[in-house]
Amino acid sequence: MVRKMKWKFIGSVMGSIVVLLIIVWGSMYLTQQIQMTDRYDQLLSLVLENNGEFSKSFDVNKAVQDSDRRIWQYALKVTKDTPYENRYFLVHLSDEGEVEEVNIEHISSVDEASARKMAQDVLSGEVKELLTEITDDMDRVGTYNTFRYRLAKDVDGTGYVIGFADMYQQIQNNLYIQGLTGALAIVIFLILFLIVLLSAKRVLEPLILNMEKQKQFITDAGHELKTPLAVISADVDVIELTEGKSEWTESIRKQTVQMSELIKRLLYLSKMEENVQFVMNNLNLSKLVDEVVDRVSPIAVSQNKSFKKEIEKDIVIKGDAGALEQLISVLSENAVKYCKEEGEIEIKLYKDGKTACLEMRNSGDPIDEKIMPRLFDRFYRPDSDRNKKTGGFGIGLSVAKAIVLAHKGKICAQNEKKEGKDIVAFCVELSMRGTGGK
Repeated sequence: MVRKMKWKFIGSVMGSIVVLLIIVWGSMYLTQQIQMTDRYDQLLSLVLENNGEFSKSFDVNKAVQDSDRRIWQYALKVTKDTPYENRYFLVHLSDEGEVEEVNIEHISSVDEASARKMAQDVLSGEVKELLTEITDDMDRVGTYNTFRYRLAKDVDGTGYVIGFADMYQQIQNNLYIQGLTGALAIVIFLILFLIVLLSAKRVLEPLILNMEKQKQFITDAGHELKTPLAVISADVDVIELTEGKSEWTESIRKQTVQMSELIKRLLYLSKMEENVQFVMNNLNLSKLVDEVVDRVSPIAVSQNKSFKKEIEKDIVIKGDAGALEQLISVLSENAVKYCKEEGEIEIKLYKDGKTACLEMRNSGDPIDEKIMPRLFDRFYRPDSDRNKKTGGFGIGLSVAKAIVLAHKGKICAQNEKKEGKDIVAFCVELSMRGTGGK
């Protein structure tokens, strides 16, 4: 259990770190994309305003002043070298969207035919339908392969112009940075994993020590209580022999039996948490369930509760006979204990593929869905008054869960309806693999 707790702690911490690293990496990626598109949008805006003659008639000083005014968004820092650091071209269009002129002076990787095709591809989409909406104060931006484009009214007031800026180098730079930060994140993750792995035991040491003391206390107390309970039981026998049975001796005997059962289950649960190795053998689960149920059914019948069983024959699983007998006993006794007066108890065992399914149902008030996951917690009792009447201690289901988990199975509780009546069901799934059965 300590080992499991340690890895659960490491998993929780490393999971949080992974989420944090993903958020940081994702934020950097998103910031890069926004920065890149914003940069080229501003660049194209300046180019289109100057009719493509970025290097000749562009007022650098004014652009620098305008860029310095930007505070909350990316600001294109314009210098005298900016026109030579960027590759772009323009395609002039008529009012109907037909290509009239292509300016590829500022790029060498694109010829006129390619520029025309790119413009036609852009206009073939929904943008062509929006040409009528383009005004002097309104334009359209988008991405075409590794180019950022901007569609706007031509500066001479007639027709339109599409400016394309090559983002290839910027994209490659971004990919390199993303790969580098990804690799750095993996290195950070591995370093932190090593640190958490080495420090986990020290961090959990107070909790582990407390759990060890608790288990030792349960073991010591259990063994110490066995002797006085045996003495009390013997004294009751003597009293009944000399004075005869009475309601007082019956009460003492009943409480002694309940206390003995509690001690037995506490010691059993304590051993389970110490990772006691079960003796796993092929066993006939059908016969085991049938035997245990036959011992419990008379109790139900004596309380005017109907008892039904549907047990499929020759279901073989690999498990510990003593532990599984304890599991079946806990669940069947629990079903009898909490079944309504004149209610119905149903026990089913059947195969579902390579899984043996054991289901225990009893008529009873539905369990609150909020507390359903806590039913298997040690000493948890959702209704203390009810448990006082039935003699429950809130330990049986935790023992059942420990046994199921030790057999790598599943156990759950659920509310059902049958003919308008409330039914409480406990379902166990145990693997039949490795038994040689079909």
